[in-house]
Amino acid sequence: MKKQLLLCVLFISFTVYAQDENIKPIKTDSIEHIEKVPIYKGCNENLSNLELKVCMGEAMSKFVSKNFNVNIANTLNLPAGEVRILVQFKIDTIGNVIGIRAKAPHPKLEEETIRVLKLLPKLKPGMQDGKAVTVPYGFPIKFVIENKKSKMQVSNTIKIDKYPVYRGCNEELDFLGLKTCTTDKIKDFIKLSFDLELADRLFPLEKSTQFLVEFVIDKNGKVKDINAKAHKREIAAEAIKVVKRLPKFKKPGYSNGKPTDVPYSILMTIYF
Repeated sequence: MKKQLLLCVLFISFTVYAQDENIKPIKTDSIEHIEKVPIYKGCNENLSNLELKVCMGEAMSKFVSKNFNVNIANTLNLPAGEVRILVQFKIDTIGNVIGIRAKAPHPKLEEETIRVLKLLPKLKPGMQDGKAVTVPYGFPIKFVIENKKSKMQVSNTIKIDKYPVYRGCNEELDFLGLKTCTTDKIKDFIKLSFDLELADRLFPLEKSTQFLVEFVIDKNGKVKDINAKAHKREIAAEAIKVVKRLPKFKKPGYSNGKPTDVPYSILMTIYF
């Protein structure tokens, strides 16, 4: 079976906090002033309300990320760029997720969102004055559809025989193993090198930020043609600065037995 590097990739990530004018806002007062917020399975119920909300948000994000079929978006001819799906629901007095609503740029994305949220496990309900109460909840699902005609995503897919080898990766690994190792090493380098204080200053009310970096690993194993997209220009600039410091790769990528330039695209989420 031929192995190849697919350059057109749909990235997906999740953040829990926002709402939008296109969907009726949830009553956040009932969340902020509730005696005990709902508890997601695995979260320590001895945590504070704020910590429990963060824990539940992270757990739900991972659940949706694992179960959401992002390939659906590839069939909808959506324009390149960020796509937002606004989600609202309630956690009832026995911990079930009910009243799910979604607002998306296409009905099929709304259907997929509702399907996934119906799979959520039962939670421990919220409590007020010692009694279980129904609690509203909402968050956006965000993902980026890349422009297939961009410099980094050329229409002619490059067939890669051997993936670029990052320092510390065993070059004897198979294609998938080497790709995973190299990608993980690059992500680790970016996470360790990124200026978290900058991100914290720019997003004082957030716990994370996200950016897309694109670059080329050239025939000599060096990084070039770096580009970045982020919600803040300063974050994009920092991403480019960090990627520029990536060490020379142990070995470049190979196509038909010869060293070749390999376009790369990574969506990063930095927690601070």
